[in-house]
Amino acid sequence: MRTYLLKRLLLFIPTAFGVSIVIFVMLHTIPGDYATALFVGGEGTSIVTQEDIENVRKQLGLDGNLATQYIRWLGDFFQGDFGTSWNNRRPVIDRMLPRIVVSFELGLLAVTIACVMGVVGGIICAVRQDSWIDYICRGSSMALQAMPSFWLALMVVVGLVVFFEWLPPIGYRQIWEDPLRNLQVLILPAFVVGLRSSAEILRMTRSSVLEVLREDYVRTAESKGLRRKRILGIHVLRNALLPVTTLAGFEVVFLMSGQIIVEQIFNLPGIGKLFVQAAAARDYPVIQAIVMFIAMVVLVANLVVDLLYAWLDPRIRYD
Repeated sequence: MRTYLLKRLLLFIPTAFGVSIVIFVMLHTIPGDYATALFVGGEGTSIVTQEDIENVRKQLGLDGNLATQYIRWLGDFFQGDFGTSWNNRRPVIDRMLPRIVVSFELGLLAVTIACVMGVVGGIICAVRQDSWIDYICRGSSMALQAMPSFWLALMVVVGLVVFFEWLPPIGYRQIWEDPLRNLQVLILPAFVVGLRSSAEILRMTRSSVLEVLREDYVRTAESKGLRRKRILGIHVLRNALLPVTTLAGFEVVFLMSGQIIVEQIFNLPGIGKLFVQAAAARDYPVIQAIVMFIAMVVLVANLVVDLLYAWLDPRIRYD
């Protein structure tokens, strides 16, 4: 296990390095930059001289070739300096941290809801295969998978307003300031996002549990007279959760990286909303930091999934 963990960590480093290069190059090869856009009039004519634009480019760190800019940015990044926002001249980290907390809370609640509903529902459907509960859960999961999260969020809001004349609470409060208000604001969007993800986890869990239930060692355990709950808990779930772990890992990445449209619908000041604002203002330092953060979430989630695989199934360890 130790060797396997070391290999995964060593693979993590060059992957993160390569991702940082791709992100930086893609953003800086987009035609036009902030310095040029800042001094261009409404009809596309510059209102200052080229020398003034070059001075601004130097102040923003846009001078020099692309390699020089990347090395400078990477050095600052490793020191915890994500740069300064071009839009309001505030440190990028100060703008991101409060938004990351919001998106992390939303993602954590959504992941919890999705995993609990999906795994429990999938097990029940597998144990009671072809029963009315199985048919209802399978039909509901297929319907939920066909619904985008943002459309489901809109329908929930419209339904609450039209049928119950109740508008979901807005006005986010930090959890350490007002825990009850924080939960009231986040629980509905988290349920909407987690509900759709739970449909995929439910179908995967059901399929995996049914496959494992047909294995010879499960029949052997049943023939020995072991209780059904013990067989499910010890012999079935540990093996059935392997493919579910992979799917849950992808869902964690999707839910933790910010739900742009859902955050807009429920007026949540999350990382997705900040990304939209930064993209509209061509605020490259903020965009780079957000995309790099999302990439790191993806890499860390993949690493955790690999480690969970090794823990659940010792056969895949390399040592």
